[in-house]
Amino acid sequence: MPKRSRTSYFTKRGQHFGNLWAVYSCLVDEVLLLSTDRQLAHWLLFLEFSPSVKTFSFKPGAIELAQNPKLTLNYHVEVVPVEGNNELHYLQTEGYTEGFSEKVLAASRFRYKYREFSDNDWTPRRDHILPLLKVTSFLAGCRKQYIPLALRDNAIKYILRIRSGTLRGFLSAFPEFERNLILVTFARLFLERVIFVDFEFSFFSQDTRWSSNEH
Repeated sequence: MPKRSRTSYFTKRGQHFGNLWAVYSCLVDEVLLLSTDRQLAHWLLFLEFSPSVKTFSFKPGAIELAQNPKLTLNYHVEVVPVEGNNELHYLQTEGYTEGFSEKVLAASRFRYKYREFSDNDWTPRRDHILPLLKVTSFLAGCRKQYIPLALRDNAIKYILRIRSGTLRGFLSAFPEFERNLILVTFARLFLERVIFVDFEFSFFSQDTRWSSNEH
């Protein structure tokens, strides 16, 4: 009998190793081919909707260190943060790779921040993975949807005025517009880091809470 995939622990999608995901990132405007559920989890939890991430490239690479031939900076993702040096993200199942501290120091010499992620980072938020995947599918499907400028402007004014609230309140604040247009606006403002969204099981639950990301 084939073993159950350890990666399916995050999504319960497959029974075997090697889940392959073809997903559309509205943030970088391209299709991503992700070879494991861990890569999917990292994309959703630490990249696509992270307020600290400006953009990213989910393409594995390596930096050879001439001064230390035995040390190589392997990475799965290069991240351009809102502030600070670009980051190199390396994904694995647990712990840290050999020579982790040396890699962090070596990366800093190249003006990179080297980071390693494991199940300890993704597991505490695993219940958010599928809801966020649904949000990305919704955004991808609506990416060509026209949103009236008046709706977007009024939504931002509403956010700045009350600072926080629920999706129920957000929907009822614009009765002159169709519900689906308001939901698209809400999701896009989340993607654009205008708002932070806190939810338990469903992003589009009436009780989902949001707050302004303005500092």
